[in-house]
Amino acid sequence: MIPFYNAYVRIIISSLLGLLGCFVVQNAQGQSISNEGTDFYAVFPTHVPAQQQLANYTIFITGKQNSTATVSVGNFSQRVSVTANVVTPVNIPRNAAYISDFEAGTVLSNRAIHVVVDVGQPKVVVYGHIFAGARSAASLILPKEAMGQQYFSFNYVNYPNGGGDNFIIVVATEDNTKVFMRRSGSTILTINLQKAGDVYEYLSNSGDLTGMELVADPATSSCKRFAVFSGVTNVLINTNTCDPQNIQGSDPLYQQNYPVESWGTTYGFVPFSSVSVSGAATRTAGSYYRILAKDNGTQVTINGTTVINLNSGQYYQPLSPSTTPSLIVSNKPIAVAQYALSQTCQGGPGVGDPDMVILNPIEYNIKNITVYSSSEENISEQYINILMKTSGVPSFKINGSAVGGFKALNSTYSYLQLNVNKFGTQNFVLSADEGFNAIAYGFGDHESYAYSAGTNLASSQFITAVKNNRTEEVTNACTKENFEFKLVLPDIANQLNWQFESEPPIIENNPSFTAVTRNGKTLYEYFYPKPQIFQTPGQRSIKVLASFPSANTCYSTEQEINLVFDVYDPPEAKFTAPTSTCPLTAVKFTDQSVSNGKPITKWIWDFGDGTFSSDQNPEHSYSVSGAYNVKLSVDNGTGCASNVFMQSINVRPQPVASFTAPIGNCDNYSLIFTNNSDGSDGTLVRWIWDFDDETVIERTSGEPFEHAFPGYGTYNVKLTVINSNGCESKPLISTVEVFAPSLEVGADRTILVGGGITLDPAVKGNGITYKWSPSIGLSADNIKNPFASPTTDTKYVLTITTQEGCQLTDELTIKVVENFVVPNTFTPNGDGVNDVWNILYLDSYADAEVAIFNRYGEQLFRSVGYANPWDGTYRGGSLPVGTYYYLIRPGHGLRLFSGSVTIIR
Repeated sequence: MIPFYNAYVRIIISSLLGLLGCFVVQNAQGQSISNEGTDFYAVFPTHVPAQQQLANYTIFITGKQNSTATVSVGNFSQRVSVTANVVTPVNIPRNAAYISDFEAGTVLSNRAIHVVVDVGQPKVVVYGHIFAGARSAASLILPKEAMGQQYFSFNYVNYPNGGGDNFIIVVATEDNTKVFMRRSGSTILTINLQKAGDVYEYLSNSGDLTGMELVADPATSSCKRFAVFSGVTNVLINTNTCDPQNIQGSDPLYQQNYPVESWGTTYGFVPFSSVSVSGAATRTAGSYYRILAKDNGTQVTINGTTVINLNSGQYYQPLSPSTTPSLIVSNKPIAVAQYALSQTCQGGPGVGDPDMVILNPIEYNIKNITVYSSSEENISEQYINILMKTSGVPSFKINGSAVGGFKALNSTYSYLQLNVNKFGTQNFVLSADEGFNAIAYGFGDHESYAYSAGTNLASSQFITAVKNNRTEEVTNACTKENFEFKLVLPDIANQLNWQFESEPPIIENNPSFTAVTRNGKTLYEYFYPKPQIFQTPGQRSIKVLASFPSANTCYSTEQEINLVFDVYDPPEAKFTAPTSTCPLTAVKFTDQSVSNGKPITKWIWDFGDGTFSSDQNPEHSYSVSGAYNVKLSVDNGTGCASNVFMQSINVRPQPVASFTAPIGNCDNYSLIFTNNSDGSDGTLVRWIWDFDDETVIERTSGEPFEHAFPGYGTYNVKLTVINSNGCESKPLISTVEVFAPSLEVGADRTILVGGGITLDPAVKGNGITYKWSPSIGLSADNIKNPFASPTTDTKYVLTITTQEGCQLTDELTIKVVENFVVPNTFTPNGDGVNDVWNILYLDSYADAEVAIFNRYGEQLFRSVGYANPWDGTYRGGSLPVGTYYYLIRPGHGLRLFSGSVTIIR
């Protein structure tokens, strides 16, 4: 694996820039806090060097506002100025923070990397990155307020040739913190951390530590928060068919674990993409996942089928990596981690490397987030997986544009495995009307990254803003909108001292509360007694001093809880469009809305005719004239409703195309067309005629005119007119009949005495009747094709009459001769002259027999009747030049004719 230092960190940290300010309204039972905070602890765990290169550790800090902080560990301390939306790196001295393998099993004083935001400064986001040689691992660092008192570790089985050990690191954030390490309910280790910043690393080369429980001592530390990091110092992840002794592609695993308060009961597992950026199949083996239980009697259902019942600390992993997106549901809180495979085991050609990402439950989904994905270093393929309710899919957008390609996971949820290389950008704003879960990940040659983009977390002690009759929690407020503040505590307070900025404090003794249960834990909700309406945007803060009874286990004195939040002006909706238009004409609407601080991510257009659009600059056409009120509202992800901007559009009356369908005649195919169209509120300037005979004529005059059709028949003539306003009519199609007949009886014919021919005139017309004269020698005189066998030369006249009463006549003469003429040569050379042996007039004897023989008496040709003369071939092949012999039996009392014929080429 090739390290990717800044690239990998930019992928994660830049994504967090969106997390800071892009979360929008959540359900009251959803997230309580995000991953931003003011107090963080990170660690630099043991790792296995690669290529003899020792790892380094960098802390990255960013925020949505300028801030200042101090980063310290051991004797190292560095002041940091954080610029809004810019990543600030702090290189941590290895000798101050690194935990070597021989230090495992001992308490290391002041070994935690501590990030503290200066008092009164805005919250930040912190990220840690280990890098060196062919080793890289990274983790989001959680703020102290998001930590808890109980964790379960995620690790992975280590193979001897991987050279790595499972590790668990406990970090104290408060003095005198006692933590029990338990397996299956039995304590195997007690960890006493005397000071905040103390670190203890547990290292094991003999097994998989997944499911190891870390819990605060209920007697001494029940309310003290601590951090847990876990992983593997180096690991190979293979499949059942991939021998771990022969595979390549190892990497450390390193994640900060979520406290059980942030676990959930519903997760979506979507495998890493099995389609490379080129479209080729890759990573076809799928990916593993592990489901870890918090409590005994945890029933796990996958895609509607119960697969296992777990007890506390037990986990379920499929026997083989899964390629099937799955909905994982449990009756009690669970945690889920997803694992990428070693490159040589992942299935098919392609790139990859081991990685671990802890998923967020659907309960803690998000509605808006910014993700940054880099192609620098050795990462060549970037993806984003999305899981959300199918009902919300139409509203899902990337950078303001709708995205297709979602597939159904089941009847409720859909998922998307999106290749983001093709977008031509590395910044992605993901938004939807409904919450979604997302992970971003990438692969390179023996390289990988993966992180959860949903970092909403639970907390047992926080303040949040609420609105809409206390039904919605929000992370920011809006000007000129009514808000309340909710305080959540883990215990019952006997006094609350509310301090809202410069307003006089409000003190409540024995305040009323509502008890609620989250993840099996009872919490207590209190509301600030004075609702707020903010007139101007900006940052606001509220502080509560909560006092508890002296007998309370956690707090014997006051506890201070703070909330710093932003107030935004709503975005201003505005657009430009023509004030008048024509029916069936596309109208372009141009958005000119003002975001007021945050980019607009959603546009809601109401065109006033019952149709809507979510495009930023849509086009729309109206089918019916009239006045329409077009409305636009916008959303910039703050949850602040914009104004509704309205503009009226007048759709002018549509001109009406009309013309008189001409009446046909018996003499010719030319018809006169008379225009009767109405220009409505404009003057007609163009007439477009389509005559259904491959002729389209555009005229600038409405005067009558004549058009000649190619022949008799029915034609659907179409007229479209355009007036001086540019409005085009609906096409008018009218049927016209052209019925002038045509007649051609053909050339004169010659027959032999006693012979005959069938007459075949070329006739066109409607409902034709026939009359031949004279009738002598005809099989019938009132049909189109009589058989004619006169005994003397005879002129026949055909008269036709159409159903419209049109008449035409034509004639031909049939001559009668005594004998047929037999040529003695012909030249079948394909030049179109004398290519067949044409026996004149013999075709008038329908029963005449003709046979051709070669000099050996072999018959080469025979026919009864001579309608198709011999062409000098035998069995499909041309006969050679030479003399051939014939027999002709004409019948009709004539003698047998014989002779020879010569083929000349």
